[in-house]
Amino acid sequence: MRHLLHIIVLSIISFNAFSQKADYIPTEYILEVVPNTSMHIDGKTNINTFDCVFQNGIQSQLTLTQNIFNELTEVQHSGLEFCVTCFDCGVALMNKEFTELLNAKEFPIITMKLVSMHIFQGEDKSIKGIGKVSMAIAGVERIEDITYTVPHLEGKNFQIVGEKQIDILDYGLTPPKKMMGMVKVDQHIDVNFNFKFTVDDH
Repeated sequence: MRHLLHIIVLSIISFNAFSQKADYIPTEYILEVVPNTSMHIDGKTNINTFDCVFQNGIQSQLTLTQNIFNELTEVQHSGLEFCVTCFDCGVALMNKEFTELLNAKEFPIITMKLVSMHIFQGEDKSIKGIGKVSMAIAGVERIEDITYTVPHLEGKNFQIVGEKQIDILDYGLTPPKKMMGMVKVDQHIDVNFNFKFTVDDH
């Protein structure tokens, strides 16, 4: 019981620290992928699954007002760019098929840009969020709804952790068939993101 109370108190403290400025004052944040965070794209075929991981270090600038703690609010984000060939699926053949699936020769970059955010404290006292993100895959850009959690790391360092299932048909991609059609890739893939989120004090 004491341990649970300790967790609740820490959650409240971290939420207050994160939302302490006036609603209308823009605040600069750094959103980045660092070695201990990642971006996963998971999918499946009719016989197995695949998990392709991006762990290169990339950084972006995010500007928001504290109104995101009141309602869904537009934010300014420079965006994150993920090189398709930098995803590691664990097996060379799977890496090749992944890049072919996403048409990496013609469109080598996946971009992800936050459009709006609303962060709030859930009933379990954890920090949660909803928002919209602009995804560009294989040259097609779409606005997707996302949900996420915002774990507190330490000080002014937080994470944004979430998962979004997308339909590759929406991005003009055709699920490939292998071995004379016996192996079929599912049209739905899961985009799992785990980004570091910190106040830019520079």
